[in-house]
Amino acid sequence: MERRPKQQSSWEKIWAIALGLPLLLALFTASPARSAGLLKPLAGPDTGIRIRSHRVNVTLNNGFARTEVDQVFFNANDQDTEAVYTFPLPKQASLSELSLWIDGQEVVGEVLEKERARRAYESQRDQGNETALAEKDDYKTFNIHVGNVRAGSEARVRCVYYQPVEIDLNVGRYLYPLAEGNVDEERIAFWSVDDKVEGDFSFHLELKSAFPVKDVRLPGFEKEAVIDHELVSATGDVAEEASSSGEVYRVALEKPQGASLSRDIVFYYRLDDQVPARLELIPYREDASKPGTFMVVVTPAASLQPIGEGSDWVFVLDVSGSMQGHKIATLADGVERVLQKMNPSDRFRIVTFNSNARDFTGGYVQATRENAELFIQRVRGIQAGGSTALFAGLETAYAGLDDDRTTGLVLVTDGVANVGPTRHAEFLSLMKRHDLRLFTFVIGNSANQPLMDRLARDSGGFAMNLSDSDDIVGRLIQAKAKIHHQCLHDVELRFRGERAVHVTPSTLGNLYMGQQLVVFGRYDQPGEMEVELRGRVSGEERVWRCKALLPEKDTDNPELERLWALSAIDEVMEAIREKGETPDARNKVVKLGTEYSLVTDYTSMVVLREDVMESEGIQRSNARRVRKERQAQQTRAQAPVKSYRADDPSEEGGMFKGLRAPNIGTGPVGPLFAAAAVWLHRRKKRRS
Repeated sequence: MERRPKQQSSWEKIWAIALGLPLLLALFTASPARSAGLLKPLAGPDTGIRIRSHRVNVTLNNGFARTEVDQVFFNANDQDTEAVYTFPLPKQASLSELSLWIDGQEVVGEVLEKERARRAYESQRDQGNETALAEKDDYKTFNIHVGNVRAGSEARVRCVYYQPVEIDLNVGRYLYPLAEGNVDEERIAFWSVDDKVEGDFSFHLELKSAFPVKDVRLPGFEKEAVIDHELVSATGDVAEEASSSGEVYRVALEKPQGASLSRDIVFYYRLDDQVPARLELIPYREDASKPGTFMVVVTPAASLQPIGEGSDWVFVLDVSGSMQGHKIATLADGVERVLQKMNPSDRFRIVTFNSNARDFTGGYVQATRENAELFIQRVRGIQAGGSTALFAGLETAYAGLDDDRTTGLVLVTDGVANVGPTRHAEFLSLMKRHDLRLFTFVIGNSANQPLMDRLARDSGGFAMNLSDSDDIVGRLIQAKAKIHHQCLHDVELRFRGERAVHVTPSTLGNLYMGQQLVVFGRYDQPGEMEVELRGRVSGEERVWRCKALLPEKDTDNPELERLWALSAIDEVMEAIREKGETPDARNKVVKLGTEYSLVTDYTSMVVLREDVMESEGIQRSNARRVRKERQAQQTRAQAPVKSYRADDPSEEGGMFKGLRAPNIGTGPVGPLFAAAAVWLHRRKKRRS
């Protein structure tokens, strides 16, 4: 029997529980978190390095985001000093540029195998030369080392990364991560983090959308953000609404001095409710002598009905050391709000875990008012502390399932597994013994996102990230719409015509209401191909088809090559985390990382003086790639908004026959329209 999450007895009840769940989840973001910034030894002297300025420029266009971070460090010492800057690893991000200004000139870094890059950096640092190094610390952080910041002088560093844009129920979300999340115990024990910016801080974001945008929002920054809006015509000129073919939003956050790099910045944009379901294909091919690359984004309109069965709920809550303090009171408030809104015919279990796991309720409990009050009081007595025995928490949750009832399992954690079994293979083996969807809510940055994503995908559930800067209510409305509706099972995206090759990711899993499907591929032969989306709804196979064109030449989006390579690397790393490292797997990552200039678990980016690059025989392949990308970015900045919709946009045509994309304002989740009010709280300058 497949156990599916339940549909509550009424929308009123669902809405009430949605209002309570944010309190339950807020406990994981209530205490101060470590942040991005300069690493300094806890027991050592002040290094004298300061962050003089921090400037961020983000562009969201054509299905992916480009983030540029430009920083200036100042050395107040009377001797040259090394600076180490760290920031949380953004999800699905390819760190593709690291630049250091040497003698007033920008020098772009090159990617080498990790050990070689580290040796080259340390050699130049020890010789007293300017140098820089970018390394990836597993799933946690990117670390940037700057060797020999001159005494009494500044050092300027720039890094750039790319990532696909996430759209869910017509709501796009971009996260600039700064709060680290307190998950790296070794680093916490040795380093302090200086997150203060002495001079100016700025965050500028530009959104280009070929589809109408209903509104935009930056939670927590409504009073500070200045938002500029333009409607543009097909020629790129400012247009009246009736003749608009695209929209441009520009967001500015600025602080002259004294900013802290301790809080994430989250940008939401909500597409209009009438935006259609669609297939978009963004291509890149430099010329006929080279292979092409494409990104396909599918926003489906499958008929996914509400699930009307009653069921049990198992809540698995992390109460490890990061939960100490006032978080426990917040936990009690959240449990109270949730349990009081459940139907007495429902049942619940609460499993908590830190160094060990505990069946907190002692099995399933009928959701009566008396039982709810009893366990609310018991939750208030929890003392947080200890390590994170995630495996034991899940093992306890899986025990005692009732085959006669539909069950939903919700895991909420802000940490990583560091006690008991920790390997991916052990978690996957545990999960495969139970036919139960797992929904994971990952709180904060630097958590074990690869494991959470894999567990959710392989169980048929989904993973959702939550930042302390998120609109938690809005994120949970998105999650709840998925949990309470059917999903598209065993999704496949097929490319017919023998043109597409090296498609990644190869395994897609299930697709829930409002989710997009993002797939990358390569091609040698241009021309028309058929794209086919397949999946099952309640056991019945559904198929959607359309034609798409792979061009002979299209140079608008060279960054797609890096995104394709990163997706391919992620698949290899998934196998390594499950089965262990092999020479072949490691070599694949190194080859892709060096060829496409990506910082990975096995490759790093190093900046050396130009003459040193030449003497070391380091090819300037990334410098050439960066020039090509920057030229394309300049061209796109001056061009009108471009639509890459590949299916027939006519009302009766198209892959989804003109149906609208699922959204939070209409359709099956219509009663949740009140969430739209959150979009109204912002400052905005509108231009005609």
